[in-house]
Amino acid sequence: MRQDITIPSFFAVALMSVSTPAAQAQDRDSVFADYAAYAAFVDRHIMERDFVPMIQRLGGRDEYTIEQMNGINGQLLNAWPRDFEKVTVFNETDLGGGVRQEGRMYWTGQSYAYYYAILHEQDAQVTVLNFYLHTSITEIMNRF
Repeated sequence: MRQDITIPSFFAVALMSVSTPAAQAQDRDSVFADYAAYAAFVDRHIMERDFVPMIQRLGGRDEYTIEQMNGINGQLLNAWPRDFEKVTVFNETDLGGGVRQEGRMYWTGQSYAYYYAILHEQDAQVTVLNFYLHTSITEIMNRF
């Protein structure tokens, strides 16, 4: 049975710091030192169904109360009762100006999770502008 579980995140923060850009990326939600760090983080947390830290790190920390986060986590764990074994990036589109969107699929047997993100890359850093995690591929494909 498909459940509609959508987790949007928007990132719009300007920070000034005297630290290096790489250090800044490690300290700010939604910002990763590079694409490889972003991809490893997302894959690890979705495959292990470690949703709360993932949502917080991708920008949801300020958007949800603890109660809301616990409710979302319960829905996600019910939708996907086992860790995922496989992952693929099934769609990537370069939108220009360092902006791209991507779709990822995670699965174990016949259990699937679909992830969508809009990313902005500048100075090698990757910022997650928006993301969705869903049980329906249609919801993800409609974003492309």
